[in-house]
Amino acid sequence: MNHEPFDDDLSWELRSLVADADPPPTLRPPTGGPRRQPGRPLILIGCVAAAVLAIVGLLVAPGDSHRQRVASGAGSTTTTESGVLAPLPGNEATPSSLPANPTTTAGRAPTTLPFISGKSGPTTTVPQSLAMTHYSLGDSIYWGITQGPDGNMWAVSWVDIARITPDGKITKFAIRSSVPSMNSPAGITAGPDGNLWFTEWGADKVGRITTSGLITEFATPAFGEITAAPDGNLWFPAGNNRIGKITTAGSAKSFPVAGGVSGGIARGSDGNVWFGAANSIGRITPAGVVTQFPAQHSYRGAAAGPDGNVWFQSEDNGGTIGRVTPAGEIKDFGGAGGSAWATSISAGPDGNVWCVESPGHLVFRIDRSGTVTAFSSDRADTLNQYGIAPGPGGTLWVIEDRSVAKFSPPPA
Repeated sequence: MNHEPFDDDLSWELRSLVADADPPPTLRPPTGGPRRQPGRPLILIGCVAAAVLAIVGLLVAPGDSHRQRVASGAGSTTTTESGVLAPLPGNEATPSSLPANPTTTAGRAPTTLPFISGKSGPTTTVPQSLAMTHYSLGDSIYWGITQGPDGNMWAVSWVDIARITPDGKITKFAIRSSVPSMNSPAGITAGPDGNLWFTEWGADKVGRITTSGLITEFATPAFGEITAAPDGNLWFPAGNNRIGKITTAGSAKSFPVAGGVSGGIARGSDGNVWFGAANSIGRITPAGVVTQFPAQHSYRGAAAGPDGNVWFQSEDNGGTIGRVTPAGEIKDFGGAGGSAWATSISAGPDGNVWCVESPGHLVFRIDRSGTVTAFSSDRADTLNQYGIAPGPGGTLWVIEDRSVAKFSPPPA
């Protein structure tokens, strides 16, 4: 595995692209030496070419009988299974649609709504060591991770879904045959129907997988995180200016919002869904009424906190963490940073909030007062971290460069 230093030019270009398009590109470090920064027209042409290659790959890909043995780390066993890729019946999913009267959807809330310019909480200056157990995931890059109803961890990549047992045995279920990978951010969550639900950015689909590996895909634009809401539906970003929902039967609908949607979304304790957008935090009711609260930053990752609030990661300002109450009061805390890219935030089993960023090998704990503590992985060669989620037995799991790691939160 190549672990060269993260290229500054590449980091600048990645963040420039994010300003114009969602979701963000992969953070995989360059495998060569210093590279000359290409012009934006060439990058755009390259992106279009990659998309064409992906479509061609899907059209000519072989059937799902493909099986592959993937090398794994110590203590882990990895197998790849075909799963059952169910084609979309014409009547299985309804087309995405606007609300009956889009003009009644609330826009951005008045700027007089309460906003607290956050004071940074105390931050540890020297990262504490953190012992982790690591398991190989093979060659694919995974992004989202969640605990399933079967007590296993589930992670999503561009080509497959990985099921990881608590002791590190890994089984993969193919979404598609290997194609030029977009390495696109994707989310996965446990649904209210006992299945796992995931987004497929680039394929414009939401997928459902049973704990035995049966996959069904529904055609609807989707990217970034996905959350099971109190109304019994799954909610997700559905494009730069839309929030989508899908029923467990596969009926999808989307709603317009003001400003670009960043990809972070979480259920709130108030029965609504909260999401990150450009310089705002949004709230959407089960009926699709949107209210957006002005903020000083743009937020990406989102998580329901153990304190009844929703917590966000800022994708700017070097690691700002935002907390929003059900009433829409926002407070920012600094200190969970040092890296260029906010990738994932989650409530922990210890009553705190945890987040990771890339590039880097630090894991951050934020308590309810906003105090930030940094922890360093026992593998300093880990360059990128993409997802974090609580797991069985009071553990936390982190998606790393082509591997997954688990650890027990240290006492405060």
